[in-house]
Amino acid sequence: MKKTLLFLFALVISAASFAQNQIFISEYVEGSGNNRALELYNPTNQDVFLQDSGFVLVRYSNGGTTPNVLQVTGKVPAHGTYVFVSDKRDPNGTGYDTMVDPLLQAKADTFVCPQYSVNKMFYFNGNDAVTLELPNGVFVDIFGKIGEDPGDAWTMDSTAGYTSALGARWWTKNHTLVRKPSVTGGVTTNPNPFFIVANEWDSLPKNTFDHLGWHQFGVGIQVAEKTNDAFFYPNPSTNGWFMVKGTEIIESVEIMNVIGQSVAYLQNPARRGDMKISTGDMTEGVYMVKINFADNTSIIKKVVIKK
Repeated sequence: MKKTLLFLFALVISAASFAQNQIFISEYVEGSGNNRALELYNPTNQDVFLQDSGFVLVRYSNGGTTPNVLQVTGKVPAHGTYVFVSDKRDPNGTGYDTMVDPLLQAKADTFVCPQYSVNKMFYFNGNDAVTLELPNGVFVDIFGKIGEDPGDAWTMDSTAGYTSALGARWWTKNHTLVRKPSVTGGVTTNPNPFFIVANEWDSLPKNTFDHLGWHQFGVGIQVAEKTNDAFFYPNPSTNGWFMVKGTEIIESVEIMNVIGQSVAYLQNPARRGDMKISTGDMTEGVYMVKINFADNTSIIKKVVIKK
């Protein structure tokens, strides 16, 4: 475990939908071979024991919405970092088991996911969304865009929706991304689109490891008030159900037709940040879904039902 080299107090920021006073992903390494790493940063004055709150790292592969979940443990010190590195340390490894660069191994606080057949979370390839979540399904931070396959990688090409569809230069695949010092917390709303360098990340060349183990934080920042949000998948729903994924624990949802008539009111007994909704009794069409959160806020989002 390494302490951050620099900590400055927060001053001004304009972004919303951040998880304030919470750890977040401060570095993402997608290098050659099995060189994979994620760094978490703790901006608070208290040590965070990941296992106490049940934090998980999750990979959503190739535009999918099925989570590959990794339970994580370890202590992220106050104003410090904690580094996860792919557990490929056999110098005789070949192919999918090629050894992680010794320089990257030296940065690790812990090694994870030694076998692909057991847990696939740490096998991200620059076009997978990676999240930090709580066990109740609430997002703490999101890297990438869940439900979008950008092709080879996300890019800075706005005409292609920041994907690589038009052959733009990659910014996530074969790169190291470092969170900008002005970012005060994790993104809790699925980005649309996923902006890379311009907003939150600096993209560095492949196999850049010297930023791991410390994080520059707090240059010109002020904490913004959290705004809750949610998204649906699949949307349109064609298979008899859809999932609501929120930035806060979901208490209930109310489903209304296009003229405002309530057609269903459903409690969420699991008290999680996600909720599965059956559409078996609903006809085709557009519906408005009011999501009521545990913090007494609510939002309304649109979902399309097809049979």
